[in-house]
Amino acid sequence: MPSVSIILTSYNHAKFVREAIDSVISQTFADWELFIFDDASTDDSWNTIKDCVDPRIKIFRNCVNNGPIYAFNKVIFELAHGRYISIHHSDDVWELDKLEKQIAFLDARPEVGAVFTWTQIIDENGLYLDNGSFTQPNKTRWQWLNSIFFMSNPFAHPSVMMRKACYQELGGYRDYLAQTPDVEMWSRLLLAYPVHIIPERLTKHRLFSDNSNTSGARPDVVVRTWNEWNVLRENFLSISDFETIVAIFPDLERFRNQSGFDSKFLLAMACLYGTTQKNAWHLGLRWLFEIFGDERRAKEIERIYEFTYKDIIRISATFDIYNLVSPDYVVELQKGKEWLESQWLALQAELKVRDSQLHEESGRLERLRSALAVRVLRKIGAISDD
Repeated sequence: MPSVSIILTSYNHAKFVREAIDSVISQTFADWELFIFDDASTDDSWNTIKDCVDPRIKIFRNCVNNGPIYAFNKVIFELAHGRYISIHHSDDVWELDKLEKQIAFLDARPEVGAVFTWTQIIDENGLYLDNGSFTQPNKTRWQWLNSIFFMSNPFAHPSVMMRKACYQELGGYRDYLAQTPDVEMWSRLLLAYPVHIIPERLTKHRLFSDNSNTSGARPDVVVRTWNEWNVLRENFLSISDFETIVAIFPDLERFRNQSGFDSKFLLAMACLYGTTQKNAWHLGLRWLFEIFGDERRAKEIERIYEFTYKDIIRISATFDIYNLVSPDYVVELQKGKEWLESQWLALQAELKVRDSQLHEESGRLERLRSALAVRVLRKIGAISDD
């Protein structure tokens, strides 16, 4: 049986797929099998794939576009014979000693669930671009989990080699996720196993200048990513001890209490006070609402953390998840307040002037009334001219 099963997903990359396949065939480690799934490409990808003749290669073509998750799960759970699984893409390239170095590491470290590599970003012409987050140093499981919880994915999917047994234990990729199926998998993996990054650029990951990649910098990608991220945050609810929680979120040490522990409450606090990401705020408030919807659990939270329904009422007014009170709105509100104050001061001043004018007019009228009265009295002889 081959040591490693490689899954290469292909879709409309006729210009690049041959280079991707050749970077597997030319590996210094040769004990592999390669499953190529073309996902109903409309260009010449399939003809290029069919020209690659090697007994270790097995090719498949979908009649309709199913997305890459279909191929990943199909191979992992039905076709793969290797004890390790590697993911490859039809527009990416491997350095020739990638498999050799990864297999050597996993063979020597049975406790490690997966090994990644540093990744060199290239464009459609093969030119090197900024490496971004895919050249990070190794960290602890807990540090990686903290990064992932707060929306950072440091692991390039086409660089991974993972034990097949880990996939079988953890389950497959989620087919309802388009932007985050890989990092959602890493969250489950890291909650169970350590991982390692080989600090060498053994993978080349292609980003297109028109942002046509699945992870391209487009509005639909940004919105979908933020909507999907809470799926992986839910995985953290499987944590069953305080020491693991505080190892991932050191700021939660302040909630240490010998009389009890509630992971959902603490993760809600991490969502609300550990980040300014509004999708995390939404999840944190939802978790608190769920907790206090259970009378028994609510009483336990009050006993352990002195946190009551009144606190939820208070803080639910401070996290503006839906941008109802946007910064621009606050500015305009302040401007409106200042305008109203200026109008009120102007009105007060005008009233003061008018009051003074009215007082003067009233005095003038009083003097006229007195003079008229004197004239009338003189006319009727009631008083003399003297």
